[in-house]
Amino acid sequence: MLVDTHAHINFPDFKEDREEMMARAYNEGVKKILHSCCRIKEIPELLELSKEFNGANSLANLFIALGVHPIEVSSWEERSGEELNQILAEETNKSEHKVRAIGETGLDYFHCTEKEEQIKQREIFQEQINLAKTYKLPLIIHTRDAWEDTLAILTENFKSSSNDRNGTIHCYTGDLEFAEACIGLGFYISWSGIVTFKKTENLREVASKLPLEKTLVETDCPYLAPQAKRGKRNEPSYVKYVAECLSEVYGKDLEEIMQVTTKNAEYLFNM
Repeated sequence: MLVDTHAHINFPDFKEDREEMMARAYNEGVKKILHSCCRIKEIPELLELSKEFNGANSLANLFIALGVHPIEVSSWEERSGEELNQILAEETNKSEHKVRAIGETGLDYFHCTEKEEQIKQREIFQEQINLAKTYKLPLIIHTRDAWEDTLAILTENFKSSSNDRNGTIHCYTGDLEFAEACIGLGFYISWSGIVTFKKTENLREVASKLPLEKTLVETDCPYLAPQAKRGKRNEPSYVKYVAECLSEVYGKDLEEIMQVTTKNAEYLFNM
């Protein structure tokens, strides 16, 4: 079995064949998927999708994260933090809720280059970290061209934490030093199709030096299709190509990669 720990199946790319796509995932062994949230207005749809795809009828079981993506700073209003808190309070109080994380949140200075935007990103990131602590949920962190500030914020918030389930750095593209620092703060490192690309030998080198026990796999679909499917729409069933790449990187059987990364995902996200 495999777990795709980061997907966006609510996007229009899947409008015409969402159920068939979820069936393909199931048939390829991807029994569980974690869907990250980009904007608060997405949340009602994600809640409905998590009910629709519950692991029945040979379809993958969909879990969700709730939060606001760092490039969506303009969607964050004065009451957004309170609104997100209210939704979390209501949903996590339900006996069979499927909220498993906060995110995706973080910092993105590639898309948001203005100082005002970056300041607001950091403020929103901190608010979501606070919510993660309140509800004892792991964080799904997006970071791009903001490594120093991301690590500073994580260190400030988690340097004295004994929790080994603080979250994951998703779609990892950083260096070994950053990854090791985050693992030391109770975070996992998640690899997407980028690690399979022909020109990302540096990422495969980083992966080879990290403990498999702190590793996750994801698609970030519909984006970043792995090398074997470059140019096509990405989907959860393609997460197997990431696992196959890690099998080569670690010099371990594919079955072991699947077992360990699945165990990691189920532990981190309480699936």
